[in-house]
Amino acid sequence: MISYKEVAKPHFIPIFTPQNKKMKKSIILIYLFFLSIIGFSQSSEAILGNWVNEKEDKIIEIYKNNDLYYGKVLWLKNSKKGKGIERLDLKNPNNLLQKRSIVGIDFLMIFSYFSERDVWKEGQIYNYETGNTYSGKMRINDDGELELTGYYGILWFLGRTKTFTRVTIN
Repeated sequence: MISYKEVAKPHFIPIFTPQNKKMKKSIILIYLFFLSIIGFSQSSEAILGNWVNEKEDKIIEIYKNNDLYYGKVLWLKNSKKGKGIERLDLKNPNNLLQKRSIVGIDFLMIFSYFSERDVWKEGQIYNYETGNTYSGKMRINDDGELELTGYYGILWFLGRTKTFTRVTIN
């Protein structure tokens, strides 16, 4: 007959016995893998700052407002056309905005950061040269460059990507 003390006695089953050393190694490797993913993902703030395009004729500033990301034109090489006349947003479909200067306008709007892919997306890109607005996404590539992709609606595979390099302005 089994006594009360034997039934009430806690029984511990060791998890890591000599028979399951492989399981212990697997658990440790999985832990280290997830730790490395967390350590190497970039911060949502990594995109903030000033960037120059490939042609080096435009500098943009990406900034954060609430939890959304925006970009504005800081400098254009040809911001003034003939006789010092400032370039205006003449192609804008909104007549009231056609008189504003291109320098200073927000042309990247309402981007959200998605940490699982290290990408800023669901935003809009306004092209002041055509007056069109596109869907867009941004990411920082392995070389630390900003890749800005614009596309129509959901047709991201038909989009165009422009590359920007981080720049410091004195």
